[in-house]
Amino acid sequence: MSSDDAYMAFLNKANSDLNAGQGSAQGGGSVQTQAVETSLNLPASLKNVEVYYVSDTDEPFEPVLLRWKGAAQGEWPSADDFSSLISPNRDISQGVSTLSTSSFDPKKQYSVAIQAVREAVSSGSPAETDLKVYRVELTSTKLEYFVLALDSSEGGRVVGLRAKSVES
Repeated sequence: MSSDDAYMAFLNKANSDLNAGQGSAQGGGSVQTQAVETSLNLPASLKNVEVYYVSDTDEPFEPVLLRWKGAAQGEWPSADDFSSLISPNRDISQGVSTLSTSSFDPKKQYSVAIQAVREAVSSGSPAETDLKVYRVELTSTKLEYFVLALDSSEGGRVVGLRAKSVES
């Protein structure tokens, strides 16, 4: 066997061992979350937000628009409900927690993103719009933060922005 073959076998084994440990906190495999239902109308304030969430990867905030009937009654999704909204094929509710906006952004570096979410649902004063941040742990290092507001239009929906994060 040539040294190239031996080196390639070594690399393949090293990569397979690395990938084997990358499963979700809920047991194996990669979890993909959804953020936008294309049948709903995306608010203009969320379309061009150019703010990056600072982590090991510095990812941009992305729009979130999901149908949630409870929004019409002012009800926030529980961890189980939120898991069903963003990951309909896999239960990730054990990795879902909530934060206040001040806990999520203590240094006020994401105020543009937070303001965009408030404007997306506000017909009056955006400052009075209630927001909630859902923290979703997909693996021990891969997280997503959803900055959301409730919107009663179109039968009820949650509207906001998502930031993907890698935290080692």
